[in-house]
Amino acid sequence: MPKKSIENTATRLKVILETLAVQDPSNPGRTGRADVLRQALEQVPLEGPEADLLASGVARGERTLVTATTKLVKAGWILKEGRAGWSITAAGRAALADFPDVEQLQAALAGTKASGGAITPAETRSEAVLEEALIDSEGPSGQPPHGSHPEDRYEGPSFPQPQAVAVAGTFGSALGGEDWEPADPAVQLTFDRSDELWKLSVELPAGDYEFKAALNGSWEENYGYGAHFDGANYSFHHAGGPVTFLYDHATHTVVTKPDGA
Repeated sequence: MPKKSIENTATRLKVILETLAVQDPSNPGRTGRADVLRQALEQVPLEGPEADLLASGVARGERTLVTATTKLVKAGWILKEGRAGWSITAAGRAALADFPDVEQLQAALAGTKASGGAITPAETRSEAVLEEALIDSEGPSGQPPHGSHPEDRYEGPSFPQPQAVAVAGTFGSALGGEDWEPADPAVQLTFDRSDELWKLSVELPAGDYEFKAALNGSWEENYGYGAHFDGANYSFHHAGGPVTFLYDHATHTVVTKPDGA
């Protein structure tokens, strides 16, 4: 990952902590993940290659930021409570005070020991360690870097995934199943651990279709247009033939590729 992208991601993580820190702790509600990420990306806009779109249709820098937020969870600085939203912990508030500079925050997330709230020169890690701390596992094409062997070193997804993902909609019957049935085997996607996307490739007749991404075989958690929870239906016109659905759980986005690519 380029040095500038590493610095930008670390700065956005600090913005996330600052955004959550101004919440009213007596409010049982939680700031939505989409709002938190939006504020971080507005304050530190995507630059250069960060704006490149991955196969999921999400910008590389946004995907990197979502993945990097797992470091905040592992450090015990924030809590992700599903649809309830995100919240900062006491340790997260202390981290903002102990590591006021982005470089200090980077080192802390990388596991570098601190003394008196400051990182000692001997303990400052190289860019390689910072790159490891702020994960960006995809190469320019959205695939693992050249020469890597994901089968040999796969240690599980970089963030929690659902048990199942379906694209339930008006084309279930065309696939031999039922329309709008999130548990139907015909519309279940398969998780591809190489790029952490859920995928389904099928043949559909020509027509206009609608659908949503439904998780774990029910409508309890579903995402519609714009990656909104329980949002409006996705809709698309298909000329007929192969089509591939891609779901990115990091951003709850669904992309359709009519050419089957």
